[in-house]
Amino acid sequence: MDKLVDLTLADWFSFIPGLIAIWAVVEALRGRPERLMKRSRIHAMKGLGISRKESKRRVHGIVTSGPATPADELNWLASAHPGQARPGSLPRGKGSPMPLTFAASSAELLKLSQAYASYAAKLRKGSFLGTATAPLIVHESQTALETSTVLGSAASGGGAEAPKTLRDVRLELPAGRTFDLWELPEVEKGTLAYDLFVSYRRHRIAPDFHEPGPGNRPVAIEAGGLETEPLPTTPAEAEILRAKFRSPRTFDSVLPRLVDWRPERVSSNGRQRLHLAMAETTYAAVLTDHYPKTFEGLDPDPGAAPRIVEGEASRLLTLSTVLVTADRKMLFAGRSKNAGSHAGLFGPAVNGNLELRPRDGILPDADSSGIPDPRRALAREAHEELGLSLDPQQIRILGLARFTVEKERGTHLLMSSSHLAQTADEVAEGVRLADPLEGRWELGGELLAVPLPTKERDVDPLLSWLLHCPQLTPHAALTGIATLASQFKVDPDRLLCLAAGDSNGGGSFETIPLKW
Repeated sequence: MDKLVDLTLADWFSFIPGLIAIWAVVEALRGRPERLMKRSRIHAMKGLGISRKESKRRVHGIVTSGPATPADELNWLASAHPGQARPGSLPRGKGSPMPLTFAASSAELLKLSQAYASYAAKLRKGSFLGTATAPLIVHESQTALETSTVLGSAASGGGAEAPKTLRDVRLELPAGRTFDLWELPEVEKGTLAYDLFVSYRRHRIAPDFHEPGPGNRPVAIEAGGLETEPLPTTPAEAEILRAKFRSPRTFDSVLPRLVDWRPERVSSNGRQRLHLAMAETTYAAVLTDHYPKTFEGLDPDPGAAPRIVEGEASRLLTLSTVLVTADRKMLFAGRSKNAGSHAGLFGPAVNGNLELRPRDGILPDADSSGIPDPRRALAREAHEELGLSLDPQQIRILGLARFTVEKERGTHLLMSSSHLAQTADEVAEGVRLADPLEGRWELGGELLAVPLPTKERDVDPLLSWLLHCPQLTPHAALTGIATLASQFKVDPDRLLCLAAGDSNGGGSFETIPLKW
């Protein structure tokens, strides 16, 4: 102790470089990207019920697997965030297909949004030695900010506690066809279209039918955090699926599954929007659960109940757009005899599915946050099938429906329209620019151009034709009704009356040959 007292001021100053060096080493260790991310994430998430262990595991996954997207973060939160148990609350957590941004309350979503904003701020602050400029930290900070924005946007719709006022117009039609119209435009209330918000979770339902051995299971580029739920099949059913997918022309694609939905009024701008809760299914699951003919004639296993094919497990969501041309005609496209479903009929001018996984030559239909974007999917389909260049923001979301017909049961449909600067003839001319590999093979040889009414009295005959015409796919009939509802008052009681009657025409229509 006496020796310390005897130290001169110069001696004390001589210790400073060494102390600075020690401090710099400690800061360097603390400021490494992984340590900074762990420390900042744990601090930001500690009030949300997310454990330190879960936060550390998440950071380790990002460091080892590569930078994340907001969609990755939301998928992680869906199983990591414990949530608040409330009477009548939606199922959530591990093993559930329900996305967090659909199941959580507005208060929970706002708290999560604030936590991610705090996490981003701590990362941007970094350490004394400038860790904030490390590429991984810069990307993680931006991802946290974008995740905060998505969570805040989800909260603006009212969250899970928002009242769910549904309008279900069930139309019973001849030949066992059933249309359920859940949302439509209401021109008398000023609702001509809807905004759209998608909540998405990587939870997939699929039958396991692939044969063991190399080369027999489809190769897919899978994102992290995928949960799977088996769709049960009997050995005989699995063999039928194996036989179908042995064809080089058939592949087991990943498709959107509509888990739930609700209409919302956005607090920040007062607009109406449709909020879709989306997970994943596969083409094999769709064949199993939506198409009765897949296992037609197959006797059930002894003691097993016959399979009920109603689409309740797979819950396929498909997308349709009716094009409205500059000369005020609704366009429907003839389907090729080689089309996989509804061959030879007229469907909407644009019809297809979301691409949820990348495959050769095709990128996922996702926004900058990695969340599935139906408008992007429809714009891609328009280019592939008709050679049209559509801005996704040109596509007006008109509503949601479900249909059951003889060959396809319980399929959900997101309906939309797009108003073009081209005439019907110009659209037919432009089809030569369609993609011969991805879209053109589905088209038949002509477009059906249906003039929009100019007077209210002409609406009912056209609605009746849409409901009863045997040449239209259910997608075309429903999206045509929604397009009319965006221009004229379409009363649900009148639809019920027209569905119960016979078709009374609909006017003069024009078929336009496609100019290959």
